[in-house]
Amino acid sequence: MNKRTLIAAAVAASTLMPFGAAQALTAGPANFNVTATIANFCTISAANVAFGSVNAGVAATNSASSVSLTCNKGAAVTAIALNNGTNPTGTQKRMKDPVSGDFLSYSIDAPTGAALQTCPAAGTSEWTAANTIVATPLFTTTGGLKLITLCASIPAGQFPTAGTGYTDTVQVTATYN
Repeated sequence: MNKRTLIAAAVAASTLMPFGAAQALTAGPANFNVTATIANFCTISAANVAFGSVNAGVAATNSASSVSLTCNKGAAVTAIALNNGTNPTGTQKRMKDPVSGDFLSYSIDAPTGAALQTCPAAGTSEWTAANTIVATPLFTTTGGLKLITLCASIPAGQFPTAGTGYTDTVQVTATYN
């Protein structure tokens, strides 16, 4: 074998198998889709309302608690309703002392304003199953947690037995689509 043949054989071998390794092959590219469906979804909860110590006969208010409503953006929340509690007389909400059996009437008014955080005058707009709140505007531009103020009040002129156990349980529900 002469020099030229040897060089030509070496060049040919190097193009077929560089440095003795197999040549890597590729396939593609290929595409795939990623999809999801977002269902309308809301959750609701509420913080307890604690009036603390109230003097007999004197009015009291509390707006420190709120309903927590979490929905997706664009949710149509057509009604947020409160029931009348476990001790009502008609539509009047009442706390009951289990020892004396006495009642202490109270109201929870529907908040106003764009964010539903402004309390009206105490006892003027009772929030009930019939007098509900529409919260759709809260979710027009963003979803997530929205706090709705609980505007609670005890009217003056009540003189029940002194006690520390006056309680009631109110249920809050949200209707949405």
